[in-house]
Amino acid sequence: MSKKEHKSGKRTLLEYLAVNGELSPDSLAGEARVELRGKNQLFVSGCRRIITYSSTLIVLAVKGDELFVKGERLICTAYHSGTVSIGGAISSVSFSGGEK
Repeated sequence: MSKKEHKSGKRTLLEYLAVNGELSPDSLAGEARVELRGKNQLFVSGCRRIITYSSTLIVLAVKGDELFVKGERLICTAYHSGTVSIGGAISSVSFSGGEK
């Protein structure tokens, strides 16, 4: 049995909406949505604030977590209504796992 299925085998409402609406359950629950296009463009929806900003590290606060973007020549090309666009030579993207 998968982790997403309950003992009864039924899906949660968020899972049902995600499958039938072709949406991520995380985005429906208000979690961050992260989209990496190649190695040079990153889009993050659900950003609450920018914690650290430098040309080699950008740290974003997202719901219950921090998102670390490492690379070279990093630049925030847009930040509007919780959506961040980051350009540059991106080498890694990772979450802190809620650890502070």
